[in-house]
Amino acid sequence: MSFYAIANGRSIGIFLNWVECSNSVKGYKNASYKKFDTREEATNFINNNTVNGEKKDDADYYVYTDGGCSKNGKAGALAGIGIFFGVDDSRNVSKRIEGKQTNNAAELTAIIETYFIIEKDIVNGKKIVIVSDSEYAIKCVSSYGEKCSKKQWNLDMPNKELVQTAYNMYKDKSNVTFMHIRAHTNGTDIHSMGNDNADKLASAAIGL
Repeated sequence: MSFYAIANGRSIGIFLNWVECSNSVKGYKNASYKKFDTREEATNFINNNTVNGEKKDDADYYVYTDGGCSKNGKAGALAGIGIFFGVDDSRNVSKRIEGKQTNNAAELTAIIETYFIIEKDIVNGKKIVIVSDSEYAIKCVSSYGEKCSKKQWNLDMPNKELVQTAYNMYKDKSNVTFMHIRAHTNGTDIHSMGNDNADKLASAAIGL
């Protein structure tokens, strides 16, 4: 198995095939990526190409998104989102979602909601990194979304409307990138703590 590590690209993290990796680095200025035989080597590459867990490019800020669902996939499920900009930041979000009550729907909704919040900053050219622990959501927004778009969305797929909305927000906005982070690591770096705070906001929205 090969591990493709991306330290600077449209999405940050480790990918398991070249297609997904290339979608994040092709045409991206100063992309930093490399193929490894082990996950450990790939992780070290990302860590060695960041400063205190942050990308070496001059991102204006990071925003952390999370989706949560109690009784996921069962009757009576409740789903909510958490969006964390910073401690006591007025833009932070903790609320229930409408429609399908699943964890994946919540993860996608959190990203969509974030795009609405940062819309003015995007127009003003600020460089923003959206950090999520959902590989599913990041792939839907980027590589999978592009694939579906090329097929005119003529596919039977879960969360189709959410994926289409998220992808349409993502495409052609090179100043917004994604970073994948592992959940519940109890890490004390800025990104782990940001992810934990987003998780708390999502949990609070559904009473957990």
